[in-house]
Amino acid sequence: MMLLYRKSQLIYWILGIYFLVILAGCLRNHESSISAKNLKQLKDKYKIATLNYFYETVFHEDFSVEKRNNILKWNSNPTIAIVGNQYGDEIRYVKRAITEINNLNLPIKCTLADTNDSASIRIFFGDLKKVCAFLKLDSVSISEIDTSSHFGQGNSISYNGVIDEAYIGIYYTDKDLTDSTRYKIVLEEIVQSLGIVGDSYSYPSSLFFENINPAKSLTPLDVDVLSLLYEPMIPANYTRQSFETNFSDELYGVNTRQKIKNLLEKYPQISHNDIEKCFTKGVLLKHPKETNIYLYGPIQKEDSLTIKRAILSLNEISPNIKIKLAQSTDIELPHGIVLVFRQLNHQKESIRVTNEAIAGKSCMFQKLIKNKIVLSFNTRKNDKELRQRSIIDALYFSLVQMPREQSRTNELFKVKESYIVFTPRYANLLKLIYSNEFIDGFEQSDFMKIKLSVFK
Repeated sequence: MMLLYRKSQLIYWILGIYFLVILAGCLRNHESSISAKNLKQLKDKYKIATLNYFYETVFHEDFSVEKRNNILKWNSNPTIAIVGNQYGDEIRYVKRAITEINNLNLPIKCTLADTNDSASIRIFFGDLKKVCAFLKLDSVSISEIDTSSHFGQGNSISYNGVIDEAYIGIYYTDKDLTDSTRYKIVLEEIVQSLGIVGDSYSYPSSLFFENINPAKSLTPLDVDVLSLLYEPMIPANYTRQSFETNFSDELYGVNTRQKIKNLLEKYPQISHNDIEKCFTKGVLLKHPKETNIYLYGPIQKEDSLTIKRAILSLNEISPNIKIKLAQSTDIELPHGIVLVFRQLNHQKESIRVTNEAIAGKSCMFQKLIKNKIVLSFNTRKNDKELRQRSIIDALYFSLVQMPREQSRTNELFKVKESYIVFTPRYANLLKLIYSNEFIDGFEQSDFMKIKLSVFK
């Protein structure tokens, strides 16, 4: 009997990437384990960030309510064949992906198969109808495909945690002929067919970023995750329960309540009421550690200078915040912090601010993936100081989802010799909220239990 696991049906703006895993029901009767010696070697070799990203991307499939219970990996060298359309670009993409993967020096090597019959991974390029037929998609899945963008999906079959076969279907739309974008579809599909079945919101530059970012690639962190998966010390069918037990100290999503309780003891000066205000609809949402800022509209020279100063100050508060200005695109991307400037002469207020927050919920941890802030300035009431203060306020409160208190508009920061210094109340709050212990999607009800236990 075959059990069906399905990855997210998220359609990207440029590329829609899907992944489907079919796992045989014949699993081992005993739990695979790692010896104490090997466990120590793995902890010494891999960073905490790698272990947590591994947890997110290997033990979860997008839009799945439950986490995956075990890992999947190959124990033989995958052979790849191209079926369907075999144009020069498609062959070039596959060969390039094979080279890039093989250069990682994994225990397995990908090669082009001599014939389609001898291939363990088959990649079908063609029109959308034929791709859907190749992947045997149902009518519901087909109806959800965005035909205006690229589309890719993969199926794999495994036994006892060992992948035996994989099937990938890819459709390219004529509306986007970008070579790098099309190649990344092929690269991501092949890499994910090796066992990294989930995406994450945590790193926009990662190949596994669950959102649109034309600049994403196979990053060093991605490589470390893939290398960890193919460590000989990590057995096929290694269970999530074993991973959580073996790496409980390193995984922020394990024993979270106790870790946050310990953290709060280090920040006794921070009001728990302030922390409570940072929850949105009962969950904690924050931006990825790497967050881009995109600017639109008529921006003055002084505005740009203020933004740069604010970014510098914010980045110095926490090691888990890395904000940077990025080149704005013609079509607004669905991630990052978007600042839109408008010049109006008919509004009553000198400045009007709207802040729209968009969260992603399809990955293991919910994430604040976008803030769109519109700053409307009355051209007849040119208050330069208020204008710059509003920009800094907008940036801070896009990172921390705490309602802006009108009565404390002058308490957020001070300007000292053109340098922006955030006051201790807000600086410490930002640092605490962006600590690793406060995981994305942490529930307010759990925080209330921690708060009660602290005051016992």
